[in-house]
Amino acid sequence: MSEPPSSERPPDEVEFYAHRSEAEERALVAAAMGVAYRIEHLDDGTYSLQVAERNRAAVLGELEKFEKESTARKKIPLPGVLEKIPATSLFVCGWMMAVFFLIQKFGPPWWEDAGISSSEAIAQSGEWWRTVTALTLHADLSHLAANLASGLLFAMFLLPLLGTGWTWALIVASGTAGNLLNALGYRHEPHFSLGASTAVFGALGILTACQTLDAMRLTRAVRLWEIILPFGAGLSLLAYLGTGDEHTDLLAHFWGFVAGLILGVPANLLRLKIRTPVLMQQFLAAGALFALVAAWIAARYF
Repeated sequence: MSEPPSSERPPDEVEFYAHRSEAEERALVAAAMGVAYRIEHLDDGTYSLQVAERNRAAVLGELEKFEKESTARKKIPLPGVLEKIPATSLFVCGWMMAVFFLIQKFGPPWWEDAGISSSEAIAQSGEWWRTVTALTLHADLSHLAANLASGLLFAMFLLPLLGTGWTWALIVASGTAGNLLNALGYRHEPHFSLGASTAVFGALGILTACQTLDAMRLTRAVRLWEIILPFGAGLSLLAYLGTGDEHTDLLAHFWGFVAGLILGVPANLLRLKIRTPVLMQQFLAAGALFALVAAWIAARYF
């Protein structure tokens, strides 16, 4: 409790509250303004917040802003980041990528040549399936492990936000779009790339878009730094994880991230998880897996 100086008495009552905790919370507004205050317990059981008469109008103005911001925050549901993560799909993804890697190393000799992302084959010959199949190919075991570690981590954060189906459908879509944009960028020269990293950075782009929009939605008043923070974190991870030696396809990582950002915005704004029934989520997850298999069928027979 803070007592107003004697020169500022008698105090003037600002507001009345049913509980002391409510009065104390509002008193923090006055304290932040540097205004002395007093909380009185009245005979009717309520509590009054009191300040010097000359400060009453200013405190009332700040309290009005405080109440509006508090009401706005209560109307906004918190994102499901604390929900239990449905981990089954993470295990399925890990095993599936391991199977593709084993086929690549010990399977038919045509496998890698038919599935690698080739700018000329995609942009000039229309071999669209390479934008998908390349996501399942890796140079070696360490390449696979690195992509799985970061990719599954990003997916783990996306699953509570988008649901199982939308998470994997959008990750595959962002990786495919990233490979397509990369191939078009190199359409006048031969360029080859492989690996799930385009989809990994697509997942990062989706997560960055969702977290940035949630920050804008959840803050009491949109402040520039609260928007920049999650977006800047995504860009920092892109710069840190997306660069490497001379064999790293930087543009593929960049385009995957951009594709993820573009897909993440409507996914967040449309609240796809809330709008999508569980059965449809399962159908989308199966569709993401089917897209990989269908692309390999096309690679073999077209």
